[in-house]
Amino acid sequence: MNLHRARSLCLSTVLSTALLAPFATSASAADGGAYAPNGVRVAGVSKAACARYPSGRDINVTRKMYEIGQKRNVSSKVMLAMFEAGWVESWLNNLNCGDADSLGIFQMRPSMGWGTRAQLQDVTYQVNKFLDVAVPIQSRYGTAGQLAQAVERSGYPYRYDQAQATAQKYINEAFQPYGTIGWLWGKLGSANGTLGGPLAAETDYQPGARYVPFSNGTVVRYSVGTAAIWGDNYKYWSSNGAATKFGFPFMLPKAAQKSPTGTTGFTQGFNRGWIYWSYKTGSHAVMPVMQGPFVRFGAEGRVGFPVGETITTSTGSTQTFEKAVITVNSAGVASMQAR
Repeated sequence: MNLHRARSLCLSTVLSTALLAPFATSASAADGGAYAPNGVRVAGVSKAACARYPSGRDINVTRKMYEIGQKRNVSSKVMLAMFEAGWVESWLNNLNCGDADSLGIFQMRPSMGWGTRAQLQDVTYQVNKFLDVAVPIQSRYGTAGQLAQAVERSGYPYRYDQAQATAQKYINEAFQPYGTIGWLWGKLGSANGTLGGPLAAETDYQPGARYVPFSNGTVVRYSVGTAAIWGDNYKYWSSNGAATKFGFPFMLPKAAQKSPTGTTGFTQGFNRGWIYWSYKTGSHAVMPVMQGPFVRFGAEGRVGFPVGETITTSTGSTQTFEKAVITVNSAGVASMQAR
C-alpha cells in the first residue's frame, strides 16, 4: 500500500470516529468484548467500568418495565423493542456501571443528555425515557429491533433483532401473576381454574392497593391481605360501584346458611358490606346500615337472602329479603315485617 493511500485511510478512520462518537449513546457501541460472536451479550464477561456482568435478568426490573409499558398502553412492537434493548445492553439489570458514563438498563449516558446519574439509576425514569423516544417513532421501523436501535443508536445495530426470542420470553414472564396474587391465583386453579387467565400484569388499583384482572374476576392485594372476587359477585361488585362503594374483599366466598325457603348460596365480606349470591336470588349486598339488624333478626337463616338493594330515603333505609322486609328509620331503630 502506498503512503498516500495509507494516509487517506487513516484520515477516513479518524473522521468516521469523530462523526459517530456523539451518537454512540449506549455501551454496546464500544464494548464488543462483552458479546459472543453471534452478537448476544455473554454473562459474566468483564466490561469497561464493570467488574463482572450479571448472569441473568433481574425479575423486579422486568416486571416494572412491563408494568410501565402497560400503563402507557404501548404497542407490542414498542414493548418488544424495550425488552430487546434492555437484554442487549444490561441483561435486563439496572447497572450502576458501563462503558464510559453509561448506566442502567439501557446503558444511557448522562453526557449525552439522557438525564442525571441519579435519574439513570431510577428504573421508572429510565423506562419512561426510553418510551418517550420510542413511541413517537415506532411507525418508521419495520421490526422491534430496528426501533430499539433507533433509540439506542448502537455501533452494533443487528444485536437487538437477534435478541427477539429472549426478550419475548421475559415479556411473557413479566406478565404472569406473582407474589401473593400469583399464589392465590394458583391455589384457585390458575388459568384453568375459578379466575381464568390474567388480562393484564399486576399494577396499582389505587394508592396502597395492587391488583390483577382475570377473565372471570380479580385479585386484590392491600393492607388487609390478598383476596379474590369472581363470577356473578364480581360482575355485581364491578358494575355497582366496585371499591368506591363496597371496598375490597377481606375474605374468599364462603357457604351461607340455608334460608327458610331452602335457598343455598355464598356470601363474601367486603370493607363496606357483604355480598350474598344464590342461583335463585342472584347477587345483592347487605350494606353497613342493614348489617346489624340483619344479623339480629337471624340473617339469611331466618329472613332469607336479599332479593333487592337497600333503598335509603330521608326517613330511613329499607331492604327486602326472601322472608322479610327490614327497615331502619332515621333514628337508627330497626324493625322487621314478615313476607
